[in-house]
Amino acid sequence: MTNGIEDHRALREAVRAVLAEFPASYWRELDQARAYPEAFVQAMTRAGYMGALIPREYGGLG
Repeated sequence: MTNGIEDHRALREAVRAVLAEFPASYWRELDQARAYPEAFVQAMTRAGYMGALIPREYGGLG
């Protein structure tokens, strides 16, 4: 059986690693330009985290 706390900690660290690729300046520039964070979304998708937002019937995690 897995430890829920350890699973949560591992997930948090993995997401932090992706976030570390995007400094505050990235977010400021996007905000000023009112732009979509395409590079961030692509990185989260590659890491496997965006599938949770997509229903299972469309290939996501539900």
